[in-house]
Amino acid sequence: MKWHNEDITVKKTNRKKTMNIVVERNGSLCVLAPEKLEEEKILDILDKKEYEITKKIIQWKESHQNKVVRRFIDGQSFMYLGKNYCLQFVENQRIHLLFKNGKFLMSSNVDNPRQAFVNFYKKQAKIKIKERFDYYKSLLNLKPTGMDVRDIQNRWGSCTPNKEIYYHWKCIMAPPKVLDYLIVHELVHLEYPNHSREFWDKVGILLPDYENSKDWLTQNGIRLDI
Repeated sequence: MKWHNEDITVKKTNRKKTMNIVVERNGSLCVLAPEKLEEEKILDILDKKEYEITKKIIQWKESHQNKVVRRFIDGQSFMYLGKNYCLQFVENQRIHLLFKNGKFLMSSNVDNPRQAFVNFYKKQAKIKIKERFDYYKSLLNLKPTGMDVRDIQNRWGSCTPNKEIYYHWKCIMAPPKVLDYLIVHELVHLEYPNHSREFWDKVGILLPDYENSKDWLTQNGIRLDI
């Protein structure tokens, strides 16, 4: 859909009662709207929220300035649980990538360094996220039908209508507090499939300082990449 020469993705669902406007991690605009909301009404709401949308786009552009271009060379830093650790290539290492003694040790024989990092992050994310996911799931007494770690493009997490929850493997680069926020955010969507006041109140019960994690992601989320 076009709005003021902007391409906007519209996603409709019967789980929503109000319309939300999201600036995706790649800077594109996405509208999450109720199933029966007509295009004319969507455009009208967008016009009324033009100031809010412009503000969100400016914030995205400001955070995008923090993007780091990483190269796979000795001394380059890579994020893991909120901290930067240097990469070092080593000879005679059978495992493609190890994290040891505060360094990423990569075999000099690796053909695809980026994929080696992706595999490492996915493996560690599945371990760490499951641990925290099970902890908060028991506190909330909720029963998702499944949880997995995968590449979900421009989202940190996703909760489907079938109560399946997915997290992006890049979440493992975030600090532990921010990771907890991302985990809790999707779990609470099982009870509140929106961003209503009730949703944020429930998140706040578990994580009273969740606003700090939201701000951290706004300012630093662009850095969680390879």
